[in-house]
Amino acid sequence: MNAMTKGLLTIALLATAACDGAPTASSAFASPTDGPAFAEVSAAAVSFSYTQSGSTESAQTASGGAGSINFTGSLTTPTPCYELTAAQSGRRNDVTVTVTAADTGGFCTQVITNNNYQGTVSGLTAGTYNFTVVEVVNGTRSTAYTGPVVVS
Repeated sequence: MNAMTKGLLTIALLATAACDGAPTASSAFASPTDGPAFAEVSAAAVSFSYTQSGSTESAQTASGGAGSINFTGSLTTPTPCYELTAAQSGRRNDVTVTVTAADTGGFCTQVITNNNYQGTVSGLTAGTYNFTVVEVVNGTRSTAYTGPVVVS
């Protein structure tokens, strides 16, 4: 019975991983001009950090580097009591980074806050990618950046 339970659990986990479509911090996708159309880059990762400011707002940018895409931006929240995270997803030559602001709860001063972020999607193969940054605040999604980026 134990072996059967482990087998069913493994199948359920594989099915969930294959179908949920949720972005992950370790997925990346090769450009179709560089190899098979659905080739994955196993060493891909997204690194991300942010700082908060009441007055300064970072410009939304994206640029290609050696095996990477570097990006910056600013996500505005109604209070400073938000934590930002980033995850990437993609297919073929499309790479999307989703920056999500999660309310940390509790009592907080009502001050409009610019959460200035910077990040890097690394482990990509050389080629041109359609890069998009999506921001999510309180369940509302908006596209902050979209455009082609050349990775060397």
